Amino acid sequence: MGKDMLAKGAVSRRGMLALLGAGGAAAAGQAAAHTQNQTTPARFTHGVACGDPTRSGLVIWTRAVPETGEVAVLDWQVAVDPAFHRVVADGQVQTTSARDYTAKVEVEGLRAGVSYFYRFRAGEAVSDVGQGRTLPDKGIEEVRFAVLSCSHYGFGYFNAYRALAERKQPFDAVIHLGDYIYEYGIDGYGGPQSIELGRQHQPAHELVTLADYRQRFAQYRSDPDLQALHARAAFITVWDDHETANNSWVGGASIHDPETEGRWEDRRDAALKAYFEWMPMRDPKAGEPLHVLNRTYDFGDIASLMAIETRLTGRMKALSATRDMVLDANGQPDVARFEAEVMNDPSRSMMGPKQEAWLEEELKASKDRGVAWQMLANQTIVARMRAPDFLSILPEDIKAEAMSRSGSRRWLESTRLGLPINFDAWDGYPAARLRLYDSVKRTGARLAVLTGDTHMFWGNRLHDPRDESPVGVEFGVASVTSPGGYEGISPDPRIFTIASEALVAKNPDVQFAHVHEHGFLLVTLRRDTIQTDYVRVPTILERTGESEEFARITVNHDLDLRIIKPV
Repeated sequence: MGKDMLAKGAVSRRGMLALLGAGGAAAAGQAAAHTQNQTTPARFTHGVACGDPTRSGLVIWTRAVPETGEVAVLDWQVAVDPAFHRVVADGQVQTTSARDYTAKVEVEGLRAGVSYFYRFRAGEAVSDVGQGRTLPDKGIEEVRFAVLSCSHYGFGYFNAYRALAERKQPFDAVIHLGDYIYEYGIDGYGGPQSIELGRQHQPAHELVTLADYRQRFAQYRSDPDLQALHARAAFITVWDDHETANNSWVGGASIHDPETEGRWEDRRDAALKAYFEWMPMRDPKAGEPLHVLNRTYDFGDIASLMAIETRLTGRMKALSATRDMVLDANGQPDVARFEAEVMNDPSRSMMGPKQEAWLEEELKASKDRGVAWQMLANQTIVARMRAPDFLSILPEDIKAEAMSRSGSRRWLESTRLGLPINFDAWDGYPAARLRLYDSVKRTGARLAVLTGDTHMFWGNRLHDPRDESPVGVEFGVASVTSPGGYEGISPDPRIFTIASEALVAKNPDVQFAHVHEHGFLLVTLRRDTIQTDYVRVPTILERTGESEEFARITVNHDLDLRIIKPV
């Protein structure tokens, strides 16, 4: 076989391959040299997955550890039927320890809007069969997403993954909005609960090195419920902070100590290398930094989904009401000056100028293509969400118990200031949010935002604070397992209803709030409407595939929300 044949893609016997094997796309030529080889005996250790769909392709993924030697050479197949009677693409891929024995293939030449099945073979071993759908072409009537976020292994079983994997209704893609893994050790967030449940993190310490992040990904991907969902549908993923470290930003993270843990950039890049190895998505192009993640997915002319990066590219350090508060002459908090001079500083950035410009171009291009909805795969809440004065609304018995504990007391007292609940969300970057809104208005985009992070369910109508005109809608998904937070204020379950109602009453953006329980969203889009079903699981303390749709929000062409509860 000559060099010309290799350059023309002879790795695929049907000419449909762009290969990512050991060392990424740069190793395609090296991998092609193995196309004449027999596959090598290997163990498939973590199931299969696919993702990053286009109209003509999918990325398929597996992990195979060779029985002997350093290199695993695998056959792969893609078919239109689960029995593989009609194979439409096949080829070989290799992997080594340089990629933690993960293997990815960019399969091209597929048809738009079609569900495909795929599998791998190594010697006598055959992987599980997975399936995924390519992006549809124009002319479709609806698009259906499943939306998830925040899956801490130690807090409970991944029942939301299992329930979604077992649903009979089809969906075009699974959108995971970050915190796919958590970086803490068993002495950190969720440690006591993980010990009680027998789901302690591995390694037991906080993640810092490439080996640490790889081991943690391997643990998460060993979970049978997560494997089942990956095999069910194509994933579109963005990271939030815990894929690197808590409350990360361009210069570090709240839990990163350079004195003991080294340069932030080294830790960040180690985390992202493991992320790209273990996730079914295209690696960055040669020369591109790992932490820049901007991708647009067109679902026919119904929706353009734009994945934005709000952690590592342009985000400034989050504010702290304690550290950054402006004091008056009497040493008391001057909230008005704090908001005017600190919070609303025009230089405060979430995405950075380059990404802001990219997003506006993508919004405009989507509108120019005649796409009905412009959607963001976004990490943290966009809506304005200020704290109600909980000390004035909590029943005396709940308040007395909560005030007896220092942590709850400090938080409840802070709500008297009426400041944003979470400075790590877009509320901590109001000038950046206004720039986003200006881009939406200039382009005429019909904005719908999908958001994770809070571990709570939300239905928000976004308004421009300068004139209260509607800008878009936002659907917030609760967590797979991570706790919402109000249970830490009081064990009395009444606090959930009190908090949900108070947050809606306080904030004009917030139309629906459900601040506890775990689950996912099912979002159905048509040209003039969006229907979002809110789905909860009954428990995370024992494994179950049960789920319940407990609320529905519909949105019309004019961005009016109608809340149906119960469904």
